[in-house]
Amino acid sequence: MGHGDDMVIWLANIDAARSRSEGRKLAKGVSLKGPQLKELSKAAHNIGLQSQRESEKKYPKDRANTDAPLDGRITVTKKYSKSKTLKLLADEVRRLRKEKSDQ
Repeated sequence: MGHGDDMVIWLANIDAARSRSEGRKLAKGVSLKGPQLKELSKAAHNIGLQSQRESEKKYPKDRANTDAPLDGRITVTKKYSKSKTLKLLADEVRRLRKEKSDQ
């Protein structure tokens, strides 16, 4: 996968606990509580995006903060705009979580 076709998605981008200035890109109502990399890669797979997990990465805005978690990121094939991709991923993770809690 060439880098030109990839989009980097940080957990921070869809984390409801973060403010916009801390990297959240989605509206609070659409964002997720405590998003996890494996949920994201599963969601990406389900909506037909190839993804790669990079768990050893720290969100750039967190690098100065030594207490910040190494929450990692996934890179996905660029198919939609960033905001649409984030929204689709968040919706799919929500669906997966609901499915889990319904079992």
